[in-house]
Amino acid sequence: MREFVRPGLLALVAFGMGAVASTQAQQPTPKAAAPAPGAASAAAKIVAPVRPPIPGLNQPVATVNGEVITKGDLVNFLSHFQLPPESTQQVYADAIDTLVNTRLVSQFLNRLRIAVDEKAINDEIAQVEKQLKTDGTSLPAALMENNQTLDDYKKDIATRQRWVNYVKQKATDAELKKFVESHKDLFNGTQVRASHIMLKVDPKATPADKDKVRQKLLGIKKDVESGKLSFAEAANKNSEDPANEAGAGGDLGYFGLNSGFVEEFANAAFATEKGRISDPVETNYGYHLIQVTDRKEGKPIDVAQQKPFIQHMYATELQKQVLEFERKSAKIDVKPMPADLFPPAAPATTPAPASGTAPAPK
Repeated sequence: MREFVRPGLLALVAFGMGAVASTQAQQPTPKAAAPAPGAASAAAKIVAPVRPPIPGLNQPVATVNGEVITKGDLVNFLSHFQLPPESTQQVYADAIDTLVNTRLVSQFLNRLRIAVDEKAINDEIAQVEKQLKTDGTSLPAALMENNQTLDDYKKDIATRQRWVNYVKQKATDAELKKFVESHKDLFNGTQVRASHIMLKVDPKATPADKDKVRQKLLGIKKDVESGKLSFAEAANKNSEDPANEAGAGGDLGYFGLNSGFVEEFANAAFATEKGRISDPVETNYGYHLIQVTDRKEGKPIDVAQQKPFIQHMYATELQKQVLEFERKSAKIDVKPMPADLFPPAAPATTPAPASGTAPAPK
C-alpha cells in the first residue's frame, strides 16, 4: 500500500526539521521518500524515461484561493519521480493534492509574515550552484529543465525557510516533551504483528457501495470470531491484496508506527488489542480487517538522543494541523487531468551492431 505522494502532507518538513511514493502496490508496505516540490536539483531527482515535450505548460490544473497551479508546476513536480505506467488518475490526484497543500502552507506562512533571511537564501543557491557545477551542469540549465525561473526557486527556498522558522517557534522543549508523552509508541520502538483482509473500493464509490463492502467485512469478522474459520483462512479466501496470492493468510509481519505504512492502517493496528480484530478500516485502497497477533513493547525514550527525530515528527503533525485548518475555508478548484499529461514514452532505440560483428541468430 505504497503511496505516490502522501496526501495531506508535504515535504517541507524535510528541510531543517527533518518528509511523497507509489500507488502501484496494494499492501501496507513502507513509503519511499522523494524530493520536495520545487527542491533544487536536477542532481537530486530520479531520472524518468525520455518522453515527448508536453505542450501548454501554462494551462491551469488547479486554483487555491485564487492562486493558479499550472501544468508546468505539475510536470516539474512529477519529474522528481519514477512513475508507474498504470494508475495515472491516482498519480494525478495525489500530485495535485500535494501541490495544493504546498500552496496552502505557503499562504498560511505568508499571512504570519515570518521573516526570511536573504543571506540564507543566497547561501543555499550558492551551494546548489557548486554541486551542479560538480555534476557538469549549471543552475540556469537545471531551472530551465524544471520549468522554473530563479525568482520561482527563491520563493521555494523562502517558503521552506519560513516553515522551518515557524516550527522552531512552536517546538519548545515543553511542547516536544508533551508530544512525546502522547506518542510513546511512535518513539519507543513498539512494534505489532498483524494480518489483514483487504477488499478493494474505489475512493469515489457511493456511500451505499462502500457500506456493502463494510458489511461484508463485518460478516467475515463475525465468522472468524465465532470459530467458523481462522483469520488466515478468511484472508486466503477473501482478501484482494495481491501480496496475499501465495496464501500468506494476510500476515504482514512486525511493523512500527514509523515503518511507512499507510497512516490510517497503522494507527488502527496500534489501537487494536493483541488477539482482537478491528472493525473495517478505510484507506485509499479499500477497507481492511486487521487482526493483531503480537505486540513487542519498546524501550524507554532518550529524548535528548532522539530530539532531531522528535522535531521531525512534531513538524509533520504540525503540518497536518495547519492543513486541516486551512482546508476548512480554502477555495480549491481542481481541473480534470490533461489528456496529454502522460504521453507514451519514446520507444527505445536498438543500438547498431559494432563493425565486424555478425547479427544475432533469429
